Amino acid sequence: MKILRGVLGGVCFGIIGEIFGWIIYGVLFMKWTAEAHQVWRPMDSLHMRIGMPLADIFSGLMVALAYAVLYKGIPGTGIKKGLIFGLILWLIARFAGEIFFYVMSPIPFMLVIAGWLHGLIQGALGGIAIAAIYGKSLEDNS
Repeated sequence: MKILRGVLGGVCFGIIGEIFGWIIYGVLFMKWTAEAHQVWRPMDSLHMRIGMPLADIFSGLMVALAYAVLYKGIPGTGIKKGLIFGLILWLIARFAGEIFFYVMSPIPFMLVIAGWLHGLIQGALGGIAIAAIYGKSLEDNS
């Protein structure tokens, strides 16, 4: 049952990331930044239509697994535990990662802002969703 909850939580995390990714990157980055077409694949590319959703779902599965493994060390209880996990995930993976990506690549800073916003929304909502789906199933019954 825990595995099924983990898969469902991971898929939910990935779908949240995909929806907000299309909104944030599509609206903020693609519409307002002239350099977007130099660093972004065309939207009709199979990488964008099939690859990105699959990558988001796969990463969501890995995040749900990390939540289960780290469960006892995450502060808080219930939904708050998921929110804290999502914020920690954002701070480590997206906040620092986007800065590194910006320093190492010739990308517009607007992409960094979009990445921070996307990661914050996905981490917070996705963490809450994973916590809600797992519920108390990760607590010891002994």
